[in-house]
Amino acid sequence: MQKLVDKLNEWTKAYDEGRPLVSDKEWDDKYFELLKLEKELGYVLPNSPTQRIVYQVVNQLDKIEHNHKMLSLAKTKLIEEVRDFVKNMPFIMMLKMDGLTCSLTYEGGRLVSAETRGDGIVGENILHNALVIPSIPKKIKYKKRLVVDGEIVCTFEDFKNFANEYKNPRNFAAGSIRLLDSAECAKRKLRFVAWDVIEGLKHVENCDLNYLLGSLDNLGFTTVPRIVHINLGHGVPKLEEDDIAFLKEKAAKLGYPIDGIVFKFNDIEYGKSLGATAHHFNNAIAYKFYDETYETRLVDILWSMGRTGQISPIALFEKINIDGTEVSRASLSNISIMHQTLGPHPFKGQIVEVSKRNQIIPKIERAKDENGEWITNI
Repeated sequence: MQKLVDKLNEWTKAYDEGRPLVSDKEWDDKYFELLKLEKELGYVLPNSPTQRIVYQVVNQLDKIEHNHKMLSLAKTKLIEEVRDFVKNMPFIMMLKMDGLTCSLTYEGGRLVSAETRGDGIVGENILHNALVIPSIPKKIKYKKRLVVDGEIVCTFEDFKNFANEYKNPRNFAAGSIRLLDSAECAKRKLRFVAWDVIEGLKHVENCDLNYLLGSLDNLGFTTVPRIVHINLGHGVPKLEEDDIAFLKEKAAKLGYPIDGIVFKFNDIEYGKSLGATAHHFNNAIAYKFYDETYETRLVDILWSMGRTGQISPIALFEKINIDGTEVSRASLSNISIMHQTLGPHPFKGQIVEVSKRNQIIPKIERAKDENGEWITNI
């Protein structure tokens, strides 16, 4: 089925670009072969060409009360606190996706609800947009009720391809998923990455979180990159550089915006037994990344035209070395953000502070004004 989907989508893209690769009959033969398989198996891949996308326009985003609390995470920047938290219990290390938290509900194998986190109790109904995001399955072979939490994200590559007023991929994803016109949302190339199963899929007794995430993989979801640690009373686990570096590298390859690593107990019942505060559940903790910054001097500002014709400013600065890479330029997104960051009158020799967001994208975090004071209206 996956081979048929990939082939048909490849042929469709070529046809749309005016360079057909096969005859209409060949396309139709493969299409009906795929349709037959989907009917027999009761399973449809997320990007199947058999799914007719209906674009909807809504007048407003309706408020919707969640069927479960969608709380935040406890956070730390100290690995020692993480060690103290997990002790010698089995746990999962997963990427902390930097996007917009969303919950999906399926009934009878069909997607019936999609909600933003909101305040954790009440969110916004974004079903019209969820239906046009390819990585969100519209139909699944699991017929019982299924509730899945995850993150709506935009990769760095896709974010770069859109001229917009947003400062980073997270803001872009949050703004795009709230659009009232789903046809416009479909152009934004958003992705859904699942990281928890709230209800459903418990086929075996005492199943754990990693089992449930693996079950989501089998249903066609994209699940969060993760590492499972099973400790059997052998003391505090080593949480150091290797596993964190592996997950960071995985995020970089996939282009995912992240801002840390989540450590969550693999034993679901044990995690529930720990309860919650008004702010967060006690079954997980987020180890947050804080990007190092480097001072340098502004050399010039160049202007670049995007594919839509929008002009974007690019800051040139004296070369600095970040993580073994020489960096000498960073996008300022648009004039408004340039003025927020550099002030109303940028000048050559201006002191700027540069980071590499998620170790990938060079970013000017702040700058000093003519008096040598940090500009505070960033």
